Amino acid sequence: MSGIPKGKTWLDAMQGYDDALRSIVSQYPDADILELGGGRRPSFELSDMPANLKSYTVNDISKEELALVPEGYRTACFDVSGDASEFEGRYDVVFSRFLAEHVQDGAAMHRNIHKVLKPGGVAFHLIPTLYALPFVINRILPERLAEKVLSLNPRREISPKFPAYYSWCRGDTPAMRGLFRRIGYERVEIRNFYGHFYYETIPVLRELEARFADIACRNEWSYCSSYAYVTAYK
Repeated sequence: MSGIPKGKTWLDAMQGYDDALRSIVSQYPDADILELGGGRRPSFELSDMPANLKSYTVNDISKEELALVPEGYRTACFDVSGDASEFEGRYDVVFSRFLAEHVQDGAAMHRNIHKVLKPGGVAFHLIPTLYALPFVINRILPERLAEKVLSLNPRREISPKFPAYYSWCRGDTPAMRGLFRRIGYERVEIRNFYGHFYYETIPVLRELEARFADIACRNEWSYCSSYAYVTAYK
């Protein structure tokens, strides 16, 4: 691992997400939570959630996928950037992990999330951020070529690989904060993480990337982050 301070590396982002989400959920008595883009496999077992959980709803655009969701979960079939009015004001916590980059209209997605949250609710997302080089490549290259390039690292499981647009996938920048203010969120917290695993099997690139990520982190260059937690309060 590079010289990036503990708590700010890409690995910290991956390993800390579950506990961060559970901590958020634990703050809401009788919590109604919604996972966006969960498909047939919710990210968490019901038993993994705090005891104050009231309901865990899984969202997907596909009715077929939601029909396969295990017993005990609720489902909500809607396009995250489409019409979500049926579910307005239902949830205390709305969360996603590596969904936002696949949404063509990120602003519409965040407006919908604001709509389906209860007053005082919170949205929590783990997103990859531009302008980390692997994600720039993923955005600009044709799908087949991007898949080949990104799959050079064995950590990167592509099964299947969905198109990536990176709409409003940035670190802690003025534009990102401005978007959430315009939507109507009371407060937004964006936590940057630095570095990535895509060059692990390429020694020279691995060392160069680690040095650059360390410099970017220590100088708080948000446009050079690789991942971010976005926490937005309604």
